[in-house]
Amino acid sequence: MWFLFIVGLLCGYFMIAWTPTVEPFVLEVFLTDIIFDPLKTFFALVSFFIGFISNAILIRSATWHTLQAWRKETTNRKEQFLSYSVLLTFFILSMIDVKKTIIFFLFSFAYGMMSMNVYKERES
Repeated sequence: MWFLFIVGLLCGYFMIAWTPTVEPFVLEVFLTDIIFDPLKTFFALVSFFIGFISNAILIRSATWHTLQAWRKETTNRKEQFLSYSVLLTFFILSMIDVKKTIIFFLFSFAYGMMSMNVYKERES
């Protein structure tokens, strides 16, 4: 779980750092920045993909542990605590760039909830 926390945080940071920032947002300038720096764009996309998968696993685990605690089932407290560390990841990343962090969180949350059924079946 610590590994997923560190990977999610680092990949989120790299995604934010390597994605061009255009203020105020102009689509043409944004696309031009992406096209003329393809290596940085590729690394930003890879970081985004790896980061949102690792954060989705933590979100799914945190949701599962919360449901178990709600039903008063036994849970692994250490794993439960570590899965809640995903909130710290999004808090730290939101201090860097709020808009990119919101997009990162929405993708992570959506994928984590979509894979919840598979995780529940595997755990049972």
